[in-house]
Formats: sequence, structure tokens, C-alpha cells
Amino acid sequence: MKVIYQGKGYHFEKSLTVRELLKKLNLNPEEHVVVVDGQVYTEDRVIKKGSEVVIHKVTSAG
Repeated sequence: MKVIYQGKGYHFEKSLTVRELLKKLNLNPEEHVVVVDGQVYTEDRVIKKGSEVVIHKVTSAG
């Protein structure tokens, strides 16, 4: 899978859950939204190895 986060590209050979992907990148799941092939995925969803993934950092405007 191809992963884009803050302008950087990452590549993973096998399928991962969103939770596993965020852990590998040392990212807090509460601060990031994962979009896979145009759809927002929850932490338990599996990302297939051929997917295009974009990770967005979420900030509160509080």
C-alpha cells in the first residue's frame, strides 16, 4: 500500500489494520484520520495492500 502523510510517502507490502498502520508510523489514532481510496476508515478496518492511503492530522479549533 502507498501511504502519504504530511507530504512524505511510505510503502507497505502487506495488509494492515488502520490501528497497526498508525502504530508503525508512531501516530496517535485520536489525532489522525485515515482515508483509504477516498473513504474514511475506522481503526479496526483492514487496509488491503494495493490501496492508496492518505493520513490527515486533526486539530481542534477549540
